[in-house]
Amino acid sequence: MNKVIERINETPRGIFGLGLAISIVLISGLGGAIAVFLSTIVESDLYRLPVCLTNECAKDFLGKTDQAFIIAKATIDFAVGIATTGGIFVALLSYFNTAGNAALANHIGHLKVFSDYLDSEIKKRDRLASKHIDTLLLYASIFDQSRGGKTSISPRYHEFIRTLNNLIEESNARSVVGTPGGFSYNLHQRRMRDHMLTVGITVYLAPRVDYLEMEDQIFSLINRINQSFCAAGVLPMLAERKYR
Repeated sequence: MNKVIERINETPRGIFGLGLAISIVLISGLGGAIAVFLSTIVESDLYRLPVCLTNECAKDFLGKTDQAFIIAKATIDFAVGIATTGGIFVALLSYFNTAGNAALANHIGHLKVFSDYLDSEIKKRDRLASKHIDTLLLYASIFDQSRGGKTSISPRYHEFIRTLNNLIEESNARSVVGTPGGFSYNLHQRRMRDHMLTVGITVYLAPRVDYLEMEDQIFSLINRINQSFCAAGVLPMLAERKYR
């Protein structure tokens, strides 16, 4: 009994449901046909007739019990229809399930490659640390459809790069001597910190020299990731920094 239960649990739900539906149809239909057949024999006293194997006897017997055979045939035809339609449906479910599993496996593999690459690049930059970069958030920001098997660049990340370039260009313009309002080093740090945080990169406030070295390495890291994981021409290089 336990082995039967284990076999049922191991059977995919779609196949189990299809088999159950066919079984119910066959049991109900054939059971009804047998009931009609036996009832007809009893009600018509056919069981009292002498045994006769001639063509006329067989024709007469079948003529009186034909509805039971019609019910049986209709039941079998209906069960075959369910099996055919259900088989197609189960095959589709199996396909989508397999495709979903493959997409998930690709997502996990791609994420691991990205994570390992990011970690190796961070180690090359002494002003950066893994604890200041949320790998999962950064990955999800770049590849928002990865779980579905797609590794195209997300609109969100396109907008992140565009806005980052705008911030760099704005600070470049303000750093020019004589520009109205001038360049505020503290304001620039806060803007960069808030923007980087949207993709999981934590930028800490620091003295000018230390901060600029860290910012250089962050920009270098972003460019490196874009070159390695994004198709050529999909994303622009970060604008050249002219403020010091």
